[in-house]
Amino acid sequence: MLHSKIDLNLFLIMSTVYLHGSITAAASKLHLTQPAVSHAIARLRDKFNDPLFVRHGRKMVPTALCQKIIPDVQQALLLLNNTVSQPATFDIQQHKREIKLGLRDILESMFFPILMPDLLNNTPNITLNSRQIKRTELEPSLAQQSLDIVIDVLMPTHKDICNTLICSERFSLVCRQNHPILQQLNLANYAAASHALVSLKDFSIDTVDMALAHQGVSRNIALRCEHYFAAISVICQSDLIMTMPNTYAMLLQQTMPIVVSPLPFEVPELAVHMYWHQQAQDDPVNQWIRNKLLNISAQLF
Repeated sequence: MLHSKIDLNLFLIMSTVYLHGSITAAASKLHLTQPAVSHAIARLRDKFNDPLFVRHGRKMVPTALCQKIIPDVQQALLLLNNTVSQPATFDIQQHKREIKLGLRDILESMFFPILMPDLLNNTPNITLNSRQIKRTELEPSLAQQSLDIVIDVLMPTHKDICNTLICSERFSLVCRQNHPILQQLNLANYAAASHALVSLKDFSIDTVDMALAHQGVSRNIALRCEHYFAAISVICQSDLIMTMPNTYAMLLQQTMPIVVSPLPFEVPELAVHMYWHQQAQDDPVNQWIRNKLLNISAQLF
């Protein structure tokens, strides 16, 4: 049971250890000593009655409880920081700005139907420009200010790149209505089916393939493309199946003749992070859109 009083700095330390996977790296980032960081984690372990992190080689790996609570911790820290650093006189309607985002098509389809009506009605001077980028472009695009914010999976970045976890998304199976696999959805039938795979990288091994490898099986990729809507359009008219993030699949199910089902095997959830450059940390417009995106993420996920 958590006590009513707790030092909020402990959660900042916890978040930094999570992001860097290292007590030493977290201490360097926070300008603290390594024993101070270790002591802070020890205090949180007592509070939660859980180790929170376990050492695996040179990495500090989060426990299941840590992974469960870290999204709320990081979102709360970001909101608190923005509340403190944003001037009380800030008025977004006084700013004329094109905000440049780096988003995959799936994220555009999920965020924009909520975000754009709000912007059009309340902040007509703010416009959006979104494009899909390769993950190797993330750091230079943010550093050169050709992008303000990127949302993508967790990846190693330079210390000047800030990020926060916005959601952990599970995977589901998607197929056409009355697909034969629905009669007996098991691992063997899943592996035997023909699959569509949406990926930015050619011949990439993704989370699903790694989970299948642990089961000693692989899947037959009949279609590889870069856009979910194109893949879904094919699935509606064929026996191809696809494994994709559940939230977007459920949205598509509302308008397309598809079935969304749980997978017949365990796949780790996909951690999705929002990235921005340190030079934009205190920019009030950047802070404002980050908060907008965080709030929408809370609605969606």
